[in-house]
Formats: sequence, C-alpha cells, structure tokens
Amino acid sequence: MIGRRAALGLAALAAPIIFKAGAQEARTIRLVVPYPPGGASDVIARLLAGPMGEILGQTVVVENRPGANGAIAGELVVRSPPDGLTLFMGNAGPSAMNQALLGRRLPYDSVTDFTPICLVSSVPMVLGIYPGHPAKTLQELIAYARARPGEVNYATGGIGSAPHLVLAQLATLSGIDWVQVAFRGGQQAIAAVVAGQVPFLMDTAPVVLPQVREGRVRGLAVTSAQRVAAAPEIPTIAEQGFPGFEATSWGGILGPARMPPAVTTRLNAAVVRAMDMPAVVEAYARLGIDRRASTPEAFGAHIAAELARWTEVVRVAEIKPE
Repeated sequence: MIGRRAALGLAALAAPIIFKAGAQEARTIRLVVPYPPGGASDVIARLLAGPMGEILGQTVVVENRPGANGAIAGELVVRSPPDGLTLFMGNAGPSAMNQALLGRRLPYDSVTDFTPICLVSSVPMVLGIYPGHPAKTLQELIAYARARPGEVNYATGGIGSAPHLVLAQLATLSGIDWVQVAFRGGQQAIAAVVAGQVPFLMDTAPVVLPQVREGRVRGLAVTSAQRVAAAPEIPTIAEQGFPGFEATSWGGILGPARMPPAVTTRLNAAVVRAMDMPAVVEAYARLGIDRRASTPEAFGAHIAAELARWTEVVRVAEIKPE
C-alpha cells in the first residue's frame, strides 16, 4: 500500500511509459519487470522507459511478470530472441540471490544466460516495523526475537529476495531465529505490516519510506553504509551493533545472451542518457535511490561478484529454500 500522495506521484511518473515515435509495432521494446507494480524495480523501470523511448525513437513498454522471485520473468527473457527488443529489469534477487539459493534448480544461469547492458541503481533497504510494536530500535527488536525463538515473523516480497537473505544473515549474526512470511511483492508485504498482520519487514527505500513519512510504519534501520539522505533520522544497521554491515538491492537492465555488441552498445548509451535527464535525477533522489550507471562489462563483473558474495552468505548461514 502506498500513501495517497506517494501514489499520485508514482502515477505521474508512470504515465509516459509508452512512447510511440513512429516505429512499427515489431520494434516495440518490452522492459520486463519481475515483480508486481509499485516496487523499486517497477518504479525504476517506469522512470527510465519514457526517456529511453524518446532517445531510441522506439516504443518502450513496461511489462510486469511477477512470480518465483523473478525467475518467471528471467526465464521469459532468456528464451527471447537476442535482438534487443525484450529486456529484463534485473536486480540482486533474480540476478544473483536466486542462483545462490537455488543453484541448478533455477531455469537460467545469472551470468551466462544474459547480456548485461547497464547497472542503473543501488537501492538501500529499510527495516520497517508496525508503529504499535514495543521495539523502538534494532537491538530491541533483536532482544524481542531472542526471547521468542521461532515465534517472530517478518514480511518480504519473496523467497530468495534481497530482504530475505539480508534478514537471514542478520539472524545468523545475532544468534536469533525469526520466520519469513513471503509475499508476491513488496507492496503486499508492506500492506501486511501497515495492517499489523506481520510485525515488521525489510524492503527497498521506495517501498518503505512513503509509509514511514505518513506514520504508518516506523523505520528502525537502513542497510546502506551511510544514512539515506531522504530519511536521515533512520540509523544504519552498522551503527546499531554491526560494524561494517552493508547491503543494497542494486538494479540493472539486461537482455538475452548473445545480443550483438552494436545493439548492446546502443541500448547502454540510451540508458545512460536517460539516467542523466533532470527529471530522472530528481526522482531518484526523492525516492532514496542511488544512480549507478556502468558499462556492460562492468555490470557483468558486478553480477558475477554479487553471485559469489551471496553464495557464500547462503553457505555460511545455512539458508535453505522454504
């Protein structure tokens, strides 16, 4: 659930998601989002789709294909022709964490089955709690959970998502046992916390901060190394007893494997130009999203490094698919 003012703001951003510049329907670009509308990946895709369409002179359509923490959308993209007309709005979950958790059970390989185009964001996550809960700090929440092993639930937007693995890692570091309640997306998870059905959640800043600003959720911690400029009152996890702790839900645009280099270069240039447009820069800042443009090669190296990192976290924390 997004507050009325935030919803109107997102609606205004989402309005120009289809740009028709005289291109034939066969040249329409699908930007496939692996989650329902309203989450960070969806918001970023809609911010970029309009400017990309103008720059490329093609229709760019955002298409939501939720399910299996992004695996359904990921498989759709890897099975598409490598012509640059079907793109994937990837992020840390479907582009690294899924494989770290599921291995060969995933219907694609995060490194070999995609063509990286451009890293577009680094999104801090926020731990938000129901305002009526007695815990006022992260350490108080940990103490509350430690006294009730296996009884304290938390909400996420899906199994194998960035919030899931981050909270599982935090539980390992704290020696506690709390239980995930996985929803189909961040909006469903935040709605459950606002309603008091689940005591707390972790999700990206664009999902949680609007509810914090309206007093429907209390922000306990952010996962970035520094406090988020859009919500400086919320302390980091590192400040609250976990020095050096840092995790963000990055996002980026990919295509199927074996895309022609010229197509990849053209798309990368369009994404980078779109990210530099003033309206996009302002929206990123307001939503608490860091802009992170890159070359295709650097994005590919980033995905490989993230896959290695989260594979080790899953191993050490003994996280199992639920």
